[in-house]
Amino acid sequence: MKKIISVLLCLALVACIFAGCAKKEDLKSDIVLITNGATITDGGYNQSAWEGISSYAEENSMTCTYYQPILDNGEITVENVEKYVSLSAENGAKFIILPGEAFAVSAYEVAAVYPDINFILLEAIPHSADDTTDRFVSNVMSVTFDSLQSGFLAGYLAVINGNTELGYFGEYGSKISTSNGAGFVQGAAYAADSLGVPVTMDWAEYDSTLLDYNYDFTITACYEKIEDQSDETFTVNVVDGLGSGTYTKGSNITITANPAPAGKVFDKWEVKSDTEGVKDSKVNISSKTKESMNLLVEKCDCTITATYKDIEGTSYTVSVMTADGSEVASLYNVGENGSCNISAPVADANMIFDHWETSSAVKVEDANSAYTKVSEVNENAQLTPVYVTSDIPTFNITVVTGEGGDGESTGSGSYLTGDTVTLVSATPLEGYMFSHWENVDAYDHSTGIAMDNEYYYTTTFKMVDRYAALCDTMYNHGVSAIFTGGNSKAESAFTSKWDFDYDLNVIAAGENTKNAYTTIVNDYGEAIKDCLADFKGGTVTIANCATEGLYATFVSENDDVKAQYDEVYKALAEGKIELARVQNGAGYDFCKKYNEKNPSKCLTLNGWFLNGISFEL
Repeated sequence: MKKIISVLLCLALVACIFAGCAKKEDLKSDIVLITNGATITDGGYNQSAWEGISSYAEENSMTCTYYQPILDNGEITVENVEKYVSLSAENGAKFIILPGEAFAVSAYEVAAVYPDINFILLEAIPHSADDTTDRFVSNVMSVTFDSLQSGFLAGYLAVINGNTELGYFGEYGSKISTSNGAGFVQGAAYAADSLGVPVTMDWAEYDSTLLDYNYDFTITACYEKIEDQSDETFTVNVVDGLGSGTYTKGSNITITANPAPAGKVFDKWEVKSDTEGVKDSKVNISSKTKESMNLLVEKCDCTITATYKDIEGTSYTVSVMTADGSEVASLYNVGENGSCNISAPVADANMIFDHWETSSAVKVEDANSAYTKVSEVNENAQLTPVYVTSDIPTFNITVVTGEGGDGESTGSGSYLTGDTVTLVSATPLEGYMFSHWENVDAYDHSTGIAMDNEYYYTTTFKMVDRYAALCDTMYNHGVSAIFTGGNSKAESAFTSKWDFDYDLNVIAAGENTKNAYTTIVNDYGEAIKDCLADFKGGTVTIANCATEGLYATFVSENDDVKAQYDEVYKALAEGKIELARVQNGAGYDFCKKYNEKNPSKCLTLNGWFLNGISFEL
């Protein structure tokens, strides 16, 4: 890795010299930006930083360069940064810019070795690798951004742009997040009171121990009476397979054979028309020889039967057992020295698959995967899945059969974000046909999951981000705009938005976020120019409205709204609006104290504490 970094240092170097064209041997640079691994056209912090540096360099007849580091397993390492700092020193750097918390340890360990270079560390304060206590280094100037003012601008804009039901999706463990939230409340209240408009706000922090939100949900296979169906229907009877039911003409359904009996393998499908005057050939199946195939329902009832034949030579069984080893969950018939793909039963609530155990001499391709291949089968084999309690939060799903279904619908279990969930409905009772799938969370709201086909008896969906469910509930309560400032799980709000309605708004803070309704941006470029103009090592400076270190990506096309925003921005810059700060990042404590003082006539602040239900503190 060291050799690769050394060789590629020159490849990662891009010089920007404003005094004129640079000669190959002239790599001297006054100001150096070390990016976080991304390019200077990333539309985010690196681009903002570079624009500030290049602008300052041009105005002050200085030269500037940036390095785009080669990451080590996706991370900025101290060793990695030191190489670029060393190269910068060799080329006469006077200032080195480090953008973000990823450089905090490097600033602490490396900067002191180069006392003649001034380091500017953005949105972080130096600290050691094993202790986050702030450390002040004589040649490092740190910049933090006023997240309280950032949140205030977000709340103010949300209300003057017409949103009266707001949500704050925060992170209890983040001081920046809870400070953004406190500002959001006060900005929304300021706008509500000035307009005389009632505004409500739901406050929820996904990682708070006070939030006992129930992420479980139920999926129901729903049926309807055939006599109530307005379209013409036909009955499909699948023998030794899945797919039986009553369907409308033109339905395209999947037919799957049951596992073959011992010593046998699937052979072919036999089809028979059950409607007088319609030939068997009119039963339109995609393949007679594939275990899983499609049927296009034509104008006839039909029976489709899976048939099996003897395995040639010696055959063996591969049994996938239940977790306790007491029952066979699935059975596979395999020829001598053959192979098969196996899958573990879905995990029970709050459990996840860990590994396979077997006493048989078979080859398991990946013993730690719930979906794997077993090969070199030369004896009957049993494989037992082992499950463990999940350290990662899971979704617990219960699949139930509604009225009109006969038996158990499958898919219940414990799932992680990104898992594919397969649902199969129970066979309809006589006189009924499958209608659709319904899903509700623990609070009787739709979960927002996107099924491949919710009107088909078997379907799949991808388990979404767990915390999107929290935002879903806010939207279900009528919230039209959610603020995510400083929250490391901010993407959950966007996931929820895409599931619900594109017209719903997500308001962001920090890095410019293209999908957000508006973002209160931390302007790295402006902050860097201020630090370069007046460098003070060993200090922390706050970028805010007074330094023009914050700005909104979208205000409004309405001139009156723009004027109101500009007026409030100016008032914050001049210190005419005093804000109550959060103590120790304790967002719920802020909610409690805010409601006790009741400073707003028009804003109602709700805190989510028990069972995800919103109520006044």
